[in-house]
This record gives sequence, structure tokens and C-alpha cells, in this order.
Amino acid sequence: MTLIGLRGAVGLATLAVVAGSLVPTFAASSAAADGAPAHNPRGQFLGVLPSRNNAANPSVATSPHLNTLVTYHGGPVQHSSAVYAIFWKPPGATFPAGYAVKVAQYFTDVAHDSFTAGNPYGSDTGYFDGSGVTRRFVSYSVTAKAAIVDTLPYPANGCPNYPLLDGTTSTKCLTNAQIVTKIKSVITAHAFPTGLASQYFLFLPQGVATCFTATSLASGGCYDPSSAQGYCAYHSFSGTGAQAVLYADMQYAAVTGCDSGQSPQGNAADAVINGISHEHQETMTDPLGTAWYDINGAEIADKCAFTFGLPLGFNSFGQFNEVINTHDYWLQEIWSNRAQACVQRNTFHQPTASFTFAPAAPLHGTPVAFHSTSHSGDGTALTYRWTFPTGAISTVPSPTFTFPTAGAQNVTLVVFDTHGDQSKVTRTVTVH
Repeated sequence: MTLIGLRGAVGLATLAVVAGSLVPTFAASSAAADGAPAHNPRGQFLGVLPSRNNAANPSVATSPHLNTLVTYHGGPVQHSSAVYAIFWKPPGATFPAGYAVKVAQYFTDVAHDSFTAGNPYGSDTGYFDGSGVTRRFVSYSVTAKAAIVDTLPYPANGCPNYPLLDGTTSTKCLTNAQIVTKIKSVITAHAFPTGLASQYFLFLPQGVATCFTATSLASGGCYDPSSAQGYCAYHSFSGTGAQAVLYADMQYAAVTGCDSGQSPQGNAADAVINGISHEHQETMTDPLGTAWYDINGAEIADKCAFTFGLPLGFNSFGQFNEVINTHDYWLQEIWSNRAQACVQRNTFHQPTASFTFAPAAPLHGTPVAFHSTSHSGDGTALTYRWTFPTGAISTVPSPTFTFPTAGAQNVTLVVFDTHGDQSKVTRTVTVH
């Protein structure tokens, strides 16, 4: 296995929604009567991005209830997202030139623009888990972690090869179980983390097909088959609790059934990047299939699959509708309950986080008084989440903290309004 460049500082984000009438963000819970979270009726395979030719297949097609809200079903959301990219490339398998680099750039860009409102992730923070005083909103808090090129051979076919929609026949067919085995082997080999704060994206070259199971072809549960059913990507999970592995199967998407229609990066990776956005945001809001989906089981990206909205402009390669960390992308919209629509970005007024502390030259071992001077963008009340160098957390507007050691140390404040809009500020405090 080879590590390639993919490093991003932890970023957080502001996000909410784009345009539309102001409606309550908080849909009623439909958790099971015994208090346990209700699981998505679509089963284990979540957020399936359908091939553009399979609208007749209800198991993977977008929701027919486009204008219904997604509702909360009692399970967790993500409050941060560390992303790992795995490119499975045995000898003889190839990705287009620059493909992995462009994917890595996208993850880094999304991490860089965390806690901003200018891209589709901006709608995600209107969703939450818990209730009452335990309610916590999704945070657009993305960290771009390692990218792995895995050169170990593929296992024997777990499913039969079949004709693909692009007119070719798959050269390899892997089941979801084989996908999970590969991802877990990479996690073990590199001592990578599991649990709800991490997500793994497995990328496969053109011609490598996957199916949910060995017999899924007849029901449309395979990658982009020529029978006009199937998917381009999906997200799922394996295991529970701290051992849960959140993952996405990212097929080669620059083919007829899966292409986004534009290539502002001038690379075949543009198509799969659209799929990344789809699966990543659905994982943030429904990692275990027990949080946010509509009455048909559609998650926030399913309801807007291959709906792109208006372009922002053109570059030398084509149209783009998003600019993330100065780079141009063509990404589908995301469903916003608050806007009651598919949206490209959050255009609601955002809060601004800021704080002061005293004394100005604090001493270690002596209490320091912090005070939020944050402002709500829309006049709604703010809640607070302070993080201090020891890992201590406070949720009051004016906490006191004692630094145990001297030196330059960071203090972070994130503020949330009642819609989930968020803002983050980090200040370095020089402690004597």
C-alpha cells in the first residue's frame, strides 16, 4: 500500500440552506415506539446514487415524494467527519491520470471550507440528533486524512461479470462483503480509527463492478448494468458503536449512466466527485440509516440526485456551480428542510463567533475568564461549545479556564443558532 498526499487541517463549517420560505427545521421524530431508532426501510445500502437510466427501479430511484420533509428517526448524526480515500489498484488496473490527485484535492478543499456556508454542505447543519438539552446539530467539520493506493490483488469474483451500460463487460465483480473486507484490512494495516467520526471511501477503476450480493443483478443491486437498472455509488456501515465502519463504494463514474454532465476539473474524477458529495453528506446526516430520511427512505441527497441548479460560470473545461477553496466543481444539490427545496448552498444569515479573555497576559495555574462576543445573524438565540487545550468542553457563554502549562495554546468557540447555523473562531492565547 502507498500513501499519497491528502492532508487537511480540521475545518468546521457554518451551513444551513439556500433559498425558500422559512419553515420549521425540526421535523417530528418517527422513532420506534419502544424508543429505539427506526431503521431506513431501504435497508443496509443507503444513499444509493442511481444510474441515470434506472428511474423505473424503485429500490434505488430517487424519492417520488420530492417535496416532503426528511424526518428524524432517533439515531445519531455526525458531529465531525474525518475522511480516508482508498484507491484499489492492483497491477494491471489503472485510474486516469490525475484521478486520485483530483479526488484528494476535493477532500482537502471541503475540509478547508468547513464552517462556511458557500457549498452544498451548507444545508447539512440544519439536521441534528437527540432532543431537548441533548440535541446536537450536524457539524460541517471535515478533516481530510490519508489517501491509500492499495496494490493487493482483487479476490476471486464474488458476483458474475455482466454487461455495463457503456457497452463494455465488467472485468471483475465484487460483492459488498468483499468491499467491507478490503476496507477493514486497510484500517487494520494502518491502525486507522473506526466509529461515527470517520468515513472510508473505496474507489474502483473502470470495468470493476460491484453488487450488493452475488445474486443482486436481477434486482438492480449492481453498478450501472446495461439492463438500465443499478447504481453509481452507495454508502453503508459495518459493525456497531466504536467499532462501526462507515464507508462508501465509489465506482468509476465517468460513464453514461453515472456522469454528472460537466467536467470543470478537466478530469474523469469530476463525475465521481459528484458522487462523493452525495454519499458524504448523507453519511453526515444519516450514518447508520436511523437518523434523517423521508417516508420513502430517501436521504438528503437521494431527493436531489443529478439535480444541479444554476451554474456560477464557465472555465476552460466547462460549467461549474460550486467554488470550494478556489477550485471549481459541478455538484448536485442537497435537500433542505428549512428551504423545503433542493439547494446549492446556504444563503440564510449566519452567526459570527468571537470572544475576549482576561487578563490579557494570563499566567498558568491562574483562572482566565472567557466571554463570548458572538452575534446571531438572524436574531435567534445562540448556544455555545468551547474547546480548551486540555480537551475540556464548556457550553456556557462565559466560562473560566485554568491553563495548566505555559506557552501558546489554542482556544476554540463554536456558536450555533436555533436553525443549526454555525460559526467557529480559534484564538491563540499566550500563557506565561
